[in-house]
Order: sequence, then structure tokens, then C-alpha cells
Amino acid sequence: MRLFKSTLLLLVLLGLAGVPALAGDPAESSAGEKDQFRAVPARLLVLGPLPTAPEMVEAPFPRGTARPVLEITPGRFLPRAGEGLSLAPGRDGQWQTRHWEARDCDAEGRPGAHAEGIHWLAATLRVPRRQELTLHLAAGLALFVDGREVTGSQEEGSYQATTTLTAGWHTVWARAQTDPALWAGGPAEGPAPVWSLDTRLALTDFVDLAGQPRAGGLAISDDGRFIARKLTRREPSLARLDVLDAKGRVLAGDLGGGKATPLGFFPGGHELLLRRSGSEGTDLQVWDGDTGAMRTLLRDEPGLGLVKMSPDGRHLLLASTAGLDPAAAPTGNRRYVHLRERVDDFTPEPHLHLLDVASGARRQLTAPADLVLDDAVFSADGAVVYFTRTLSQTERPWFHSEIVALDLAAGGETVLARFTGGWEVRPHGLAASPDGRHLVFLGPPEQVGGGRDEHNVYNKQLWVLDLAGGEYRRVTPDAPVSFDGGGGLPRFDLKGRLLVMAGQGSRLRLARLDPAQGWSLSFMNQQGGSLGAVNVSPDGDRVVYTASPLGAPPALYQGKVSGQGRLLEDPAADWSAHWVWSDPEPAGCTAEDGTPIEAWFYPPVLAGGQDQGQDLGQDLGHDPGRPVAGAPAAGRCPLVVYYYGGSTPTMQGFNGTHQFFAANGYGVLVVNPRGAHGYGDAFADFHAGDWGPAAAADVMAATRHILARHPWLDDQGIGIYGGSYGGFLTEYLVTATDMFAAAVSMYGISDLATYWGQGTWGWTYGDMALAGATPWADPRFFVEHSPLFRADRINTPLLLLHGQDDGNVTPGESQQLFTALSVLNRPVEMVLFPGEDHGISGTWENRVEHRTMILEWFDRYCRGEGAAWEARWED
Repeated sequence: MRLFKSTLLLLVLLGLAGVPALAGDPAESSAGEKDQFRAVPARLLVLGPLPTAPEMVEAPFPRGTARPVLEITPGRFLPRAGEGLSLAPGRDGQWQTRHWEARDCDAEGRPGAHAEGIHWLAATLRVPRRQELTLHLAAGLALFVDGREVTGSQEEGSYQATTTLTAGWHTVWARAQTDPALWAGGPAEGPAPVWSLDTRLALTDFVDLAGQPRAGGLAISDDGRFIARKLTRREPSLARLDVLDAKGRVLAGDLGGGKATPLGFFPGGHELLLRRSGSEGTDLQVWDGDTGAMRTLLRDEPGLGLVKMSPDGRHLLLASTAGLDPAAAPTGNRRYVHLRERVDDFTPEPHLHLLDVASGARRQLTAPADLVLDDAVFSADGAVVYFTRTLSQTERPWFHSEIVALDLAAGGETVLARFTGGWEVRPHGLAASPDGRHLVFLGPPEQVGGGRDEHNVYNKQLWVLDLAGGEYRRVTPDAPVSFDGGGGLPRFDLKGRLLVMAGQGSRLRLARLDPAQGWSLSFMNQQGGSLGAVNVSPDGDRVVYTASPLGAPPALYQGKVSGQGRLLEDPAADWSAHWVWSDPEPAGCTAEDGTPIEAWFYPPVLAGGQDQGQDLGQDLGHDPGRPVAGAPAAGRCPLVVYYYGGSTPTMQGFNGTHQFFAANGYGVLVVNPRGAHGYGDAFADFHAGDWGPAAAADVMAATRHILARHPWLDDQGIGIYGGSYGGFLTEYLVTATDMFAAAVSMYGISDLATYWGQGTWGWTYGDMALAGATPWADPRFFVEHSPLFRADRINTPLLLLHGQDDGNVTPGESQQLFTALSVLNRPVEMVLFPGEDHGISGTWENRVEHRTMILEWFDRYCRGEGAAWEARWED
């Protein structure tokens, strides 16, 4: 691997300027090889000359190893011309742009050496496709590609290496004893690499997404003077929780370490409740914004789940396993008697506790039983706790829920209502009205079973329970909106209006419903795009949230709920400034039955300028390697189509995976086909019993629509992919059409019957998606809709990706389709990831690996460039 990286860096260096490789007569290289083309640097960023380093250095290198002292640390991005650098006291440097001209080169077209002394060089290289090149660097000492050092060898006076470079943008740094002579040679076939000094790159390597800072875990005080937010990156050690003021200035930094998360401010003050996870349990702590003091309420609490604050802030309601002897892991044979035992998250252990914030005294409110505690909340006066619990039953939908009132003074439980919603969406998101008359909860659009119509239960709606009479009703109309919780919502404000998260199609918004106006619905005038994380102040007057458009990472906003949010902080601004993003455009179409289908399209990020060779005497200031988003100047671009296709929509907002494909030169189409919630009941209910036909038709219609809009897209180079239900839809699509050049199914379902019987939630989620159908009652439906039984119709090259420990969609779903297509001698491959569950994202490395595999599979079949895919498996 070191040799590979070293060679790569050499290659980069050789072409280090803003000129494409020059075509010409073969020249004799120092290694005696005939180079079919040479690339020479036209422009470099140069720092130096610097004082020569000592020949012998003991640290950090082993004794006796001759290595230079690194005055600077090469990074992923280019420095800027004119940027000053303080190397040591009295030793300052400045990066300058060096132009190579024809008179600076020898007869072979190679730049000659200049001033003596240590020099640093930097430039950007765009490699159009995976290719092998030989790099030469005179007087070289160290080479770096994308911030990582690579090694080469000294041969006949030059630093030389032959390597294969992956397609994409790379940053090259070099350290030499003089201004180096650089050149590169390689075979004439295929496009040549192009060099640039542009400081913005296209994100062609998925691993670079690890650097994106993300704000979440939010809280805001009633007066808006204190705002807590947690900042994370892929590296857990970089996580931190800070408290900001209303102007975004840090008041308190890194509270509680990287494992701390804010839960909310106490009413009327500046005390912040936060939880901190540890190896023995979870701590609850309170930070005082006025004094800076931190005190601990609970230490090493076992199994801590929900934490709710009383309206006056004097008590906390906890779901915990405290007081229980930890159960030993089962050994030997396991007996299954009840169907509920197949559901991994049927956990009866957590129970409710009441904690006095001032004294630390606590009281157990409920006991573990053969049921699951779903949610709990205080009444407006704090005298009653309302909670929901789910129990199993023998008839479909096999679970029902109870809404219970517990009087804290008198004790005792009163069951207020029973709601039959099944397992997938139980009553949750409880909120008690200030007048004490109503309890609001989130639930499916209608109860399940009993001869009722089948619905997409994930199309969550708001229900209101009359606390006096026990009747409940859905109060949200059949509108293109679905509702959800998060960030302490739903919650009533002091005027009795309900605040809740609402999904309008693919956009998440903060909504308000007014009971005094017949539960009329209005939306916050939010800035920044679709919501991400959100938190509302205890009095319901202020909000802090993250939001992002499709073409930029999320930023942090705050403001009045009734006003307009304003930008507080853009944590990803510095990181994002290094990249060129694709800015998506609306691409909606109409389904065959006239239903509007929402979609959006990311234009590809391509190399700017012309890629043809230039003479050294031409304009050397031109940067043909500069990444720009849009239509190609000539030729056609391949297309990637993504969808989920299941019960939920793909939400708008920044998506690193879609930007990754666009950065690699693909147009990217994202489709929300029929079956997703947020577009009205009728649209969502296609998911209850469709399993393929309607959703697949919508994906194909959206694909044809974007091809007609942009004729420069290659209709012979279309790749499709999706995960989970989207993996199923991928497999179904390639049984229905041959219009796609390649397909990738991630942890997808190939046989509805085996998924229904083997997946942890196959029979609960499947009950909704199958609209109550069973294999024995309707075997024809299962056969007609399962890709496994349609395998003989598949001609599209199909890649199956699956985690070996996936309990949701078991790996057999991919294995059996792989077997079928192999028997049929169809183009199929399968990659299994040991130790991975559903999503193949248990480690960041595996997420990078499988997303990169998707790109390589598409390159192989949509572009006819299979070198990267084949090279992955050479060892």
C-alpha cells in the first residue's frame, strides 16, 4: 500500500501544474522506458527556498535514518497563493504561484532546476479514469497525496515511481532540495491527467465526508440567551457540547466531554439538563449557566431511556431498569413460545421513576411486566403522569396499546383508553393541554384490524383524547402532511397551541395547531431549507434548529416560533468551502394515473475547460481541471437513480452520498414514488399492498422524464440503487424492465414469504405493507411480487450487498437471489460484510467501502470502466 501511495504522489507531482499532459514523440525515460506522453508542470504553488534540514534526525525517525524535518504538515487541500506561513521564530514563508514557460524547459520539455534550498510544492490533479503512470521528481525528499505520505525510489538522479491512480481529484504536496524538475509518462491510450491550482475540489472520495461537522443535540432557554448544541464528526473523539449566546459566541465549551448530550433547559432559567453515557450506565447532570457550576443528579443509571421534565422543572420522569438484577445472557437452547418473543425490541424491563431535582429523592412509579412502556408525560399541573404501554394479543394485529393515568398524590393507575395500532406505530409523542382537558398523541391514520381499510401506518397523524370521557379522534385532516416528534415535540405553548414536526412531502417543517380554531394548521417561517435537528424552549416561544438546502450542508438557526429564524452558526462553512457541490433542481413528473411524483436532480460535477492538450506557449493561467457542476461541453453523462420506495419519503437536505456520485460525473435523480407519507392518505396508502408495481412505474416515469429534459444524459448508462425496501424495489425493477445498465440492491428483500417469516420485524412491518396478506391465504400475491420468482426476467447486471448479521432483512434474501441468477447464468455478484447488521454502517470503514463499491459497479457497466472494480479483488 505504501508503494502504491508513493507512486501515486509521484504521478501527481509530475503533472503538477494547470496544463494537461502533452502529447508528442516518445522520449527516453530515466528508466529506459518509452513514454507515450509526457505531462510537465505549468503552474505550481511554491514555498521556499527554506533552510536545508539536518541530514541526520533521531526523532521522530529511527536513529541513522536520513529524513528531512517537516516544517509544515501537508493537508487534503491546497494552500492559497500569498498565504503566509510562520515556520519558526524569524522564519516566515509565503506560498507563491510559479509559472513554467517553454524557455524554462530543456530539450525534452522538462522544467529545469532553479534556486537551491528546501522547497514545498502543491497542486491539484484530476485523473479522468483509473490509469497507470510513471512519475519523476528531481531532488525529491518527500511526497504526499491527499495529506498522506507516499514513498518512491531514487533512480538515476530522479525520484521515480510507477503507479495506478484512481479516478477523481487529488491534492499533491512535495518537498524537494531545489525547485524540482517534474514530468510524468504513460501509455497513450485514454485521457491524460490534468493539473490545476483550484482550491476547491469535487468530493470524488467518499471518505472525505468524514470531515463534515454536524450540529445536533439542541436546547434553547426561554429567554433565548443560552443555546446548547452538540458538534460531531465521524471521529468520535472530536465530538463536543458547547453553549452559545444569541449571537453564536461560545459561552461554555466542551461541557461534559464528547459523550454528553443536552436534554433541555429548565423552565424560566438558565440551567441545562444533559445526559452523559458511560461504560457502567448513564449520568444525568445539570449545568448552571449563571454560575458555570455542574452537579450530578444520577450516576451510572442502568437502562436509562426517556427523560421528561415537569412543567415547573421540579421533577423528572425517567424510564429505567434500576432495581432489576441484570439478566444473564441466555446460553444453550432457546425456547420460543409467544410470537412477541421474535420481536427484539419487545423489552418489558424499563419502568417509570420520579426524581426530585432538588433533593435527588426518587420513587418508582411502575413495575416491569409483560408489556412495553412507550412514552410518558406530566400533566400541565404536574399532578398526574400519563403514559402509554403496549401489550400482545392473539388476534391481528397482535398488539394493542393502553393510555394510562397515574395520580402522583393518590397513587393507582386508571386505564383511559385502548388503541389498536399494531406494533410498528404505537401511540407516542404525548402532550397534555394546559387546560387539563386533552391528551394529544401521535399514531397511525386509523386503527388496524377489525375489518378496517388498510393504511400505511407510518403516515402518522395527531389524535386527541378527551381526558374526561375517554373518547379519542384524529384531528388532522387528510392533507399532504404527516407528523412526527423529536426535540421534545409535540408540545403545547403557554397559549395552548400545539407545536409539532410536520413533513410536507420531502420537506420537514415546524407546525402549529390551534385547538381554539378547530385545530387549524400553520407553519413556521423557517430559513435554511428542510429541518434536521430541532428544540423548542420550555415555554414554546423560541426554537433552535438545523436546516439545509439540497446543495449545502446544514447550518444552525434560532428565533421565535412565531417569527422568522435567523442564522446562528454555520459549523460546516470552512469544510464546505473546499468542495464544489451540485445544486439540485426540481424534476417532478406525473405518474400514469395522473398522480404528481416529486423528484429532484443533481447535475454532474465535471472538469471545467477543455481537456485537449496545450502547447507550453499557450495560456498557462487556464485551469482545465477545475470542477464545475452542470451539463458537459460535449458527450453524454451517465445517470444514477435513487429511491427508497417504502413507507417514508427521502427527505430534502444535504446528502453526501448523492453529492459523491455527482462529484464522480454522474447525474443523480432522486424519486419519491407512491407509497411514501407526507403527500396525503391516498398517496401513502399505496404502500399497503403494492410491493412493486406502482412504485416501480413511478421510478421509470421519473427516469424517462429526466432523460427527455436533459438529452445529454446517457440513456444507455443508467444505474439504479436502493436499500432495504429500496433494495427490494431495485430487484423488482430489473424484473420489470431492461432500461437500466446496472443495479445495486443493498440489504434488499427477494422473497416476501421468507422475509415475512424470518426477518425480526418481517411479520409486523410486513403485516402493514402486505395489507394483511399471508402466504397460505394468498400465495399467488407472494409469488407474483417476489423478485426471486421473477429471476428469469433479470438481465441487468446486479450487485447484492448485505450484512452477514442482518436480523431485519436476513442475508438469505440476497443469497437466494444470487443463487437463482447464477443458475440462470445472469450477471450477478454478491458481497457479504461480516459483523454488519442492517445498513452496513456499523463502522465508518464499511460504509465507505460499500458506497465506493456502488460507484465502481456503475463505472463498470454504465461507463465501461471496470478497472477499479476488478482491481479491488486482485488480492
